[in-house]
Amino acid sequence: ELLKGYFDITVEDDERKRREKIGGKVLMLDRSLEETLPYLFSLLGVTEPDPQSSLPQMDPQIRRRRTFEAIKKLFLRESLNRPLLLIFEDLHWIDSETQGLLDTLSESVASARLLLLVNYRPEYRHEWGSKTYYTQLRLSPLGREEAEELLTFLLGNDPSLKALPQLILTKTEGTPFFMEEVVQTLAEEGVLSGDRGQYRLEQAP
Repeated sequence: ELLKGYFDITVEDDERKRREKIGGKVLMLDRSLEETLPYLFSLLGVTEPDPQSSLPQMDPQIRRRRTFEAIKKLFLRESLNRPLLLIFEDLHWIDSETQGLLDTLSESVASARLLLLVNYRPEYRHEWGSKTYYTQLRLSPLGREEAEELLTFLLGNDPSLKALPQLILTKTEGTPFFMEEVVQTLAEEGVLSGDRGQYRLEQAP
């Protein structure tokens, strides 16, 4: 999704259009990045045009490493033109491939105009803590008064909601991101109806 946004790839784009967008942007950025194209094509579902390509037969670990390096080279080169902000959310749910990419990027951001911004719950573990260019900002749970104020803002004051705020507080322990997620989930599942700040309870959660 990150790369699709970078290359402006949409669901309407056929394979030819995707190849044009990827190849065109990479080569306009820096022709020396041409070697990254097979890996970017493969990652974004574009068939390699060269029938002699060794990519399909490549050892999976080598291919994985080179794909991460291709993405890193792309963003580091882009950061020479303009500062970049890369945002990764909810790392506690991350998959191994994205974790591998983050580990690769984290080794290179110190000397680049690139800010890697991530968020995660306390149970997530990483190897970046010892790096001089890593800063952690801990978001503590809200106090009861602040949490109730946030829930009123998110839910509203409809009488049908009377018992719901306490239930959400108990489940989330005052963590603001978690509180927003719970309210959003209840709305998506039809437990709540209406708009943000003006919900009604339609069924028991």
